[in-house]
Amino acid sequence: MTEYLISTSVLEAIVRGSVENDGRLRVHSPLPLARTRPVEVVVDDQQCHVVVHLDARMGEYLPALAAEAREKIVTALTHMTGLTVVGVDIVFSGVFPEDA
Repeated sequence: MTEYLISTSVLEAIVRGSVENDGRLRVHSPLPLARTRPVEVVVDDQQCHVVVHLDARMGEYLPALAAEAREKIVTALTHMTGLTVVGVDIVFSGVFPEDA
């Protein structure tokens, strides 16, 4: 069996890519001096846990939007890496207007 390592930046890019085509969501852009990271992926052996800060379009029903985002993230990470995703925490950090 071949072993390999996947860098954290690649895992974070997979998470970003899984939600980028959904016009109702954006990965949150923190303030320049803030020390928060909008996407965090922690890997332990063959399992991973994700925390992602998102902005949602105004007027969206956040519980349903979070469930869809979780599904997209789990599918992308599992399909592309083979890791078992044990949790995806969605944090809505902002909103944006419908026409933006």
